[in-house]
Amino acid sequence: LRACLAPRVRAWLRGSPRGCVVPLRGSPACLRGCVVPRVPAWFPHQRARVPACLPACARGCVPASPRACVRPHMLRALAPERLRARAAKDTSRKTATKRLRLPGKLADCSQNNAEGTELFIVEGDSAGGSAKQARRRETQAVLPLRGKILNVASASVDKLKANQELSDLSLALGCKLGKDFDPADLRYERIIIMTDADVDGAHIASLLMTFFYKQMPGLIETGRLFLALPPLYRLARGGVVHYARDDAHKDELMATVFAGRGKVEISRFKGLGEMPAKQLKDTTMDPDKRQMMRVYIPQTAMDEIETDAPKPVGADPATTTLVNELMGKQADARFRFIQENARFVEEIDV
Repeated sequence: LRACLAPRVRAWLRGSPRGCVVPLRGSPACLRGCVVPRVPAWFPHQRARVPACLPACARGCVPASPRACVRPHMLRALAPERLRARAAKDTSRKTATKRLRLPGKLADCSQNNAEGTELFIVEGDSAGGSAKQARRRETQAVLPLRGKILNVASASVDKLKANQELSDLSLALGCKLGKDFDPADLRYERIIIMTDADVDGAHIASLLMTFFYKQMPGLIETGRLFLALPPLYRLARGGVVHYARDDAHKDELMATVFAGRGKVEISRFKGLGEMPAKQLKDTTMDPDKRQMMRVYIPQTAMDEIETDAPKPVGADPATTTLVNELMGKQADARFRFIQENARFVEEIDV
């Protein structure tokens, strides 16, 4: 502002007795080349007396405040600085001396770069407490969620933006949603959904996978989304201890490892929150012992379509139709899917 006003005021105050010539650049078209009478030193703070000193065509062109003298080219010069300030607010893993915009429930890892890091998304503070004790602090982070998240397949955009759990999740990941998503912005190399091995846990995992498929399909396409496989049963006889993922795995262990005489102690885990931290680490979180499932999008339907255009990320028609039928607003589509596939269900866990 000072650089814009000072030369003009000095030129008008130090000009000839008759007045000064308005410069050609940076002035209104009606004033270019005109001779304007000298203006007192109080210009431009008292606009009411200025139009009388100017030609009729220029009246009203005098700015009402010094702020209005700022030219567009000066605003453009400030744009890079504004962009840098905005980029500084984005979430990124930084040292303890720098500012962080992360959810308060997130137990972040200590490693600065994303290579080799993992984010465990767990349900509830109880499971989050056990996971925080069982994690590797250097490379593993834990984010507890409060119950079941919003179903993004049937929710509006306003509800999606107003949901606190999804907002905390996107802040922890360090990336934006929808078309603005960039896998390079992820703060972790792997995202692991770790829920209880029961029906409620499967439902929460389905909601999270729907969220990632709808809002961050690139996360699945790059192979960075996983499902943890916590055990459902603990089988022990003497000093031999094994863990079973489900009923079928339990029956297999009973027929092989624990075949023969002797009583087998079978205990069923009610949830990750009731599992001791050491057992959770040995069975689910330790990279040397755990088992995980990678989430991927089948592209067979897209491969059958003959087109020269590039295939969009996550744009498998069959998968999109299935997600919309099972998680969308149309209850008739879900009912029809249940009727068509009910005959394939052998056991129901309620």
